[in-house]
Amino acid sequence: MATSNGSPYQNWQTRIMYRTFLDAATGSDMKHFTRLLHRRTDDELMAEVPTVRVDSLHAECDRWCEFPVADRPDAIKKWLKTPDSRRGEWILMIEMDYVWKKAVPMPEPGSPAVAFHFNYINPNYPRLPEVMRSLMPPEKRDEIKMEDIPCTGPAPTMIRRDDLVPLMDEYERIAAAIEADPVAKQRLGWVREMYAYDLAAAIIGVKHVVQDPGETIMIAQPPADAKMGRASMYHYTWGAEYFRNGEKVWSWDKRPYVETKHVRQPAKFKPELPPADGPEGVYNLQDGKKVSKGTDELLKDMLTLIRGAIDRLDELPHQPGCGWDQGEPECDFGCEPGKLCEPAKVWKARGV
Repeated sequence: MATSNGSPYQNWQTRIMYRTFLDAATGSDMKHFTRLLHRRTDDELMAEVPTVRVDSLHAECDRWCEFPVADRPDAIKKWLKTPDSRRGEWILMIEMDYVWKKAVPMPEPGSPAVAFHFNYINPNYPRLPEVMRSLMPPEKRDEIKMEDIPCTGPAPTMIRRDDLVPLMDEYERIAAAIEADPVAKQRLGWVREMYAYDLAAAIIGVKHVVQDPGETIMIAQPPADAKMGRASMYHYTWGAEYFRNGEKVWSWDKRPYVETKHVRQPAKFKPELPPADGPEGVYNLQDGKKVSKGTDELLKDMLTLIRGAIDRLDELPHQPGCGWDQGEPECDFGCEPGKLCEPAKVWKARGV
């Protein structure tokens, strides 16, 4: 299950991620996929990606808001009340900027939740313990230590539905409390919703096995990582730039892919592969480190998967499309909120 607000930035990632999911899921224990769309209208991917739409908590986040991920706890809580959430014992929560390499293996019987260790999540970071304690129920403030709070977030996390449901009230409460507290927002920054999930898990007592990079079954993050290890997915949160003699010769980043043309005509905007001589040690990354053979191989493999997925994506109606650009009509596929969408209509641009 992956959450989205239906923006072009998210939808470009979604189309690629879901295509690679279909490849990886074949013959595996991964039986279902749900895009959880927190938005007040349909979007243009309703007929392509299995979607449950729930109304967004903040209507402005359907277009633009400071922190759209603040709607995620509310969306997940609403989804957990739907039949769609009951299609499996385990739920793997992921982000849209993932690329599937292989299926994630099922945890052993009796296993607790499995999560990924983000090294930038640290409740003991200076000035954070007082914020974390202020967000705890008063009766828990002497009981819960900072070390009890998992250094992870809601994605990627594999968790039983029966373990996820009990922590949702706290997750939602804490996320809202952070948004209402300027000090908490400032100190916890752009990862504040991740801290909300982690603290909720500690308060309710839902154990998470937090796996380190290189050892995890979850994600590899090139160029920060130089080996895949046991990871099942790539996460392209970091951009990559190759420099030679101080001159940039190649770059890749997800952040330019923010327009509807990228979503609707992806083949015209395929990212380029790194230079063929990347493994030869002649390039430096943006942080000055040498591009290692391992880093170059991971970037090439990830981008080859992205390019291969794009090659198999259809173009979507454009000029006009629906739901985003100025003057476009709202998307309407006849889907019912809170239910897995079975489109009752095929939306087409005029003249198509």
